[in-house]
Amino acid sequence: MADLIEKWVRQAQTGDKEAFIQLVESQKLSLTRAALAILHNQEDAADAVAETVLEAFCHLRDLRQPKYFRTWLMRVLINNSRDILRQRSRTLPLDQAPEPVADPPGDLSLDVQESLAALHDNDRLVLTLFYLDGLPVRDIARMLELKEGAVKSRLKRGRDRLKKIYLEREGENYEATSPCHGP
Repeated sequence: MADLIEKWVRQAQTGDKEAFIQLVESQKLSLTRAALAILHNQEDAADAVAETVLEAFCHLRDLRQPKYFRTWLMRVLINNSRDILRQRSRTLPLDQAPEPVADPPGDLSLDVQESLAALHDNDRLVLTLFYLDGLPVRDIARMLELKEGAVKSRLKRGRDRLKKIYLEREGENYEATSPCHGP
């Protein structure tokens, strides 16, 4: 797939619009997941993805090494998502902030989705990029402008927190639905 993406990048850099469409389609799910992990709101995530696609279209020729397209594109998305967060914090009172999205794309169970949504933004983003999008630690570090060791630490911390939250929720659900525990 990496070779195909590089081929599409080179073609798109020469003005091939179909190649650019293929690039965007190949990254759409990853972009959406990452935007939702940061923004917790489908409309804002869609805005961030759209802005990212527009910037990619306008600046793809500036990308010197096509093999870093995914990293570059995700970095653009992260920056756009953070811009939206800054704009939102300036324009919305806290009591009117949008509710977190309950159904990120993918095939995660509702329990795992809820547990993931309860994580800190940094942990959720790193777990999403690593496990759902399959990005290597090196690429995540480059995207987030962190050292690889910091990404590994966030992965471990995120896994530990996710496990704790998930098990706490499962325990609460078991207690609430167990026929052995009366009212």
